[in-house]
Amino acid sequence: MEKSIFTLAKIFLITTLFWSVSVWSDEAPPPFCAHLIELKKTPRFDRLNTPIETAKFYNRRCEASESLAWLDQNGTLTPDATELLSAIDRSYDEGLNPDRYHRRELSESIEQLKNGASLSSDTVESPLFWLDILLSDAYITLAKDLNEGLSSYDELREIKRAKGEKFEWDRPAIESIAYPEYLSEHLKIHRISRSLSSLSPAYEEYYTLRGLLRTYRTAVAKEKDSGKTNGSTSQKIIKKLLINLDRFRWLPRGVEKNGSYIDINIPSYTLRVLDHGYEALRMKTIVGRASRPTPVVYSKISHAVLNPSWTAPKTIIRKDILESKNISAFLQDHDIRVYEYVRGELYEIDPTEIDWSQYNGKKQIPYTFKTDAGETNPLGKIKFLFPNSHFVYLHGTNTPALFKKSDRALSSGCIRLSSPQKLYHYMMDQWENPDDKIPDTAEEPDTSVALQKKLPILLRYMTISAENSNTITIYDDIYNYDEAQWGILKKKGVKVE
Repeated sequence: MEKSIFTLAKIFLITTLFWSVSVWSDEAPPPFCAHLIELKKTPRFDRLNTPIETAKFYNRRCEASESLAWLDQNGTLTPDATELLSAIDRSYDEGLNPDRYHRRELSESIEQLKNGASLSSDTVESPLFWLDILLSDAYITLAKDLNEGLSSYDELREIKRAKGEKFEWDRPAIESIAYPEYLSEHLKIHRISRSLSSLSPAYEEYYTLRGLLRTYRTAVAKEKDSGKTNGSTSQKIIKKLLINLDRFRWLPRGVEKNGSYIDINIPSYTLRVLDHGYEALRMKTIVGRASRPTPVVYSKISHAVLNPSWTAPKTIIRKDILESKNISAFLQDHDIRVYEYVRGELYEIDPTEIDWSQYNGKKQIPYTFKTDAGETNPLGKIKFLFPNSHFVYLHGTNTPALFKKSDRALSSGCIRLSSPQKLYHYMMDQWENPDDKIPDTAEEPDTSVALQKKLPILLRYMTISAENSNTITIYDDIYNYDEAQWGILKKKGVKVE
């Protein structure tokens, strides 16, 4: 097994006690900062993962000190450096690739110095200078990957759009960190390991999946020893784990620790209410079909509407109503009424009196389509609203038999709930009430109710989960996001083994 750079670093620390004097005995080390401008001009510096941020780190450091960041005046790796090297080794267990953080190059540099290499006559080629620079670039890169994820949002979006596929995924709202300053701050207080580990997603399920990654990699190693070929079930699971671990890095931080929130994992067709990570409520959902995907968003539920009426959105007007063979019959079958604005007011129109052919191929028409509140309304008896740019919401349904299906990607983007009354009672602090009926005020249509619990709502897209134990569940990739994201991760060096 390949020796870790953390192990090499420990050997290096011991060995340098004996040879560092010979390296520096004749003269003091040339000041690093005096050569910083020359170092930054080299092609080698440009090839760093984060050349701009690494340069900012050293610019700031050199305003106060001539010393290197990761080596002491004897040219010995500091305890901060060994912490970083250990964190680089551990990045493999996070689903990352340690070689992205210069593991091989760092190992070679440490080995060279351990064997007595000294400063080059050209200080710009100093192995100690470059060892220090590589360590700083490694820290900044690892911190960024843990905090923001390896996957590029823009690249994933472009891949989907190039294929002509829908991509309904809001850009992840990652907390902004000035990484050069972050590194400087934690070097001062000697908390390198903790500063990195604190950037990992604080979700219990993330920790569970991370542990399962180690388990399945061990299984793959045993399969190889027994002569089994590639493409095993364990390898396929590892691939899913790597993709979904990176998706967790796109999720907002602090949600699970800060109290209750509504968690909807789109591919699992499930809504859960989680209270500090513990499940308080669960129900089945129906989500958007592949051509009309439910978006990945993070918001907060503000209020509920009891006994709601329904107004057809543009997508349903264009794709369902106008494309039906007999529009009038379609409207009648679905109890949809047609309205037209006249001098600012809506007036109902008989759909049989409209020449629908004139709107063939049109994206907009001058009519509003509505279904009154009641038993035939597609929203059921209640809907929950939360701010989002996709105009989606949670609601009940007038077709509860659909929840018996295993594949429930059936809607036009909104999320249908199997037990909306239970969610309403929970959010009105009435969860202990065994009566699941909506209050009498719901007799009036479109009764808006301010919810007592204004819970965050997280619509996420995970195709593997381990919610309550070490048993995993794999879900269908209903929107074909996995392969596109895996392609991005492979470019960044992520490997199954």
